[in-house]
Amino acid sequence: MLARRLALALVIALSASVPARAVENSTGPLYVIVPFGEPGNTDPVFKNATTQFNVDLSDKNIRTALSVPIDAIEAVGTARQMCGSYNAEGVLIPQLRFEQSKERNLTGFIPVVGGVVSSSGVFDRSPIRASLKLYLIDCTGVVRWKTFTTANKVHKGQNVAAGLTEIANEAVAEAVDEFASRPDVNRPNVNRPDVNRPDPNQSDPPH
Repeated sequence: MLARRLALALVIALSASVPARAVENSTGPLYVIVPFGEPGNTDPVFKNATTQFNVDLSDKNIRTALSVPIDAIEAVGTARQMCGSYNAEGVLIPQLRFEQSKERNLTGFIPVVGGVVSSSGVFDRSPIRASLKLYLIDCTGVVRWKTFTTANKVHKGQNVAAGLTEIANEAVAEAVDEFASRPDVNRPNVNRPDVNRPDPNQSDPPH
């Protein structure tokens, strides 16, 4: 337990040392982005998804700060500290997974972390899908908004990462569009830690 508390404290300390990457000349609320993937994941597809997520939000004039990698559950539990470190209004937690269609599994596809490849190491005209869950966590650790998006394509060739990146970017772009146009975007601030009003749209946290 002590080791876990120390690990969480280290994450917060590291987060505080990372400068916020905010949209210039914007006065809107700032949100902390939790990077895609588990801590320690070096998959370039997830790294690209994090970068694209930040860019797409900036294109919508949404101010963001990129956190150090942290587990989604721990991010929820430390939302108050993360908000305080960045003077943020909330935390954005994205979760991305890839699938392939078993119906057209003609070359022995097997699942791997970050995507799917065939026994020969390539996609052979197989439908692939990116599924993205995006959660907005307020500074008390409560889910205030969420969405689910998908993107599909039939990929062929040895450049597996290119196919996964394409559909990941498409799912991210749709999620950002929905976040930017969410119905409560103009509501008074309900995300500060000192606000305890119940939210009828409250839902389960990411897991």
